[in-house]
Amino acid sequence: MLILKRALMGLMLCSAALTTFAAGFEAKGDSFPAEFAMTSWTSSATTSSLTAEGVVGEGYGKVYLSYEFFSTTADRLKGNFTGSLRSINQDGDLVAASLQGIWKREGTMVTMHTLDAFSNGDMIYAKGAVDLFNGTLVFEAFPIE
Repeated sequence: MLILKRALMGLMLCSAALTTFAAGFEAKGDSFPAEFAMTSWTSSATTSSLTAEGVVGEGYGKVYLSYEFFSTTADRLKGNFTGSLRSINQDGDLVAASLQGIWKREGTMVTMHTLDAFSNGDMIYAKGAVDLFNGTLVFEAFPIE
């Protein structure tokens, strides 16, 4: 039941994101960079999973990411994802987040659009570029007020 709820929530968020982007969405305002190194990439018959870690400013500190990517096209070049984030700063403050969004692959590059909800109340939209060959993830993150 929990898996079904998460899947439905992911689909609803993806639908909302697609509708917003179709209407000409453009992220504006203050942003901050978030860069990560991929630590694993695995696949199954229906999904691919990726983990990464990095240090992020804005008080988040050391950040650990995990994603599960689902293909929505026969050519496996587009889809949606869900994920989790855990971060801990030097003061020992731990923050968790749920990650969800859409992705598109062109060659070795994956573009991600993610809407994230954090346990400290933060909400963030981020656009990211994943380089599957070099094992890097680079995001520009926009806090949502």
